[in-house]
Amino acid sequence: MKISVVIPTYKRAGLLLEALDSCLKQTLLPYEIIIGDDSPDDETQMVVQALRHDSPIIVRYVHNVPSLKQARNVNMLFSLVEGDKVMLLHDDDLLLPDALETLSAVFAEDPVLKVAYGKQYIIAENGEIDFEGSETLNRDYYREPQYEGSVLTPLEAGLSSQFPCDGYLIDAETIKQVPYDVAAGDACDYSFGLSVGLQSAKTYFVNKYTSKYRITAEAISKGSANDATYQSFELIKNTPVKTPRAKAIRKRRLLEKAPIAITECVNTGRRQEAVKIYFSEWYRPRILTLAGLKRMAYIMFK
Repeated sequence: MKISVVIPTYKRAGLLLEALDSCLKQTLLPYEIIIGDDSPDDETQMVVQALRHDSPIIVRYVHNVPSLKQARNVNMLFSLVEGDKVMLLHDDDLLLPDALETLSAVFAEDPVLKVAYGKQYIIAENGEIDFEGSETLNRDYYREPQYEGSVLTPLEAGLSSQFPCDGYLIDAETIKQVPYDVAAGDACDYSFGLSVGLQSAKTYFVNKYTSKYRITAEAISKGSANDATYQSFELIKNTPVKTPRAKAIRKRRLLEKAPIAITECVNTGRRQEAVKIYFSEWYRPRILTLAGLKRMAYIMFK
């Protein structure tokens, strides 16, 4: 089994170095690492060149000039892989030392499997683990013992975000059939997991921590310009579901996302969309609450 790790990056040379280090400390080393750099400067390139001298595996680097942006960058990286399995890792996230060994073992046991993933730790910018937050995250995303294996259908895994935004191991043929959707904007990671589910590509959840998801100050500061929740809200709303559990997951996610989607719409100049969601079945019961009245004021006067 040849594993290709692909890492899209943008102006995060220091954090990228940590991500690369987590790949090079795997108990099962990947065949190659491919980096797609959208940075406007050469800092990341110099870091990668220095690391290449001592790397026991192939490290390939592509500097995108002009920048491709996230979805196109990932698609470019997917087009370059030579392995038969692929791991997408964000430049600020980390793999636990046995992540590739753990996930590849699942593939070895199931020839029809297409995607495998485990649980994620939430970490702060300095790398400190938020244990309580991590447990909450994984519980909310159906990453609990009762869901280990392929209990959720592929579509349910995508809808619920059990399929994570990165840190998953996926069959290389699958990424050729389901590219990242540029039109999904900030929700392109979520859109990919949902698209894989709609293709009925078999997924497998391993009830074990395999990666660390970093919450950076930069990501928090960019929140007002981000529309990932609105984009994912629209994707979920327009996804047909049939099973009772899929219907329950869809309802839960739309109810959860509606308030944030409204705020994001206002922040990104989609005031009419904000009003539409506000009066939809997914927010209507909260209209006469204090939060609902405040949100209407936000729509009208922001």
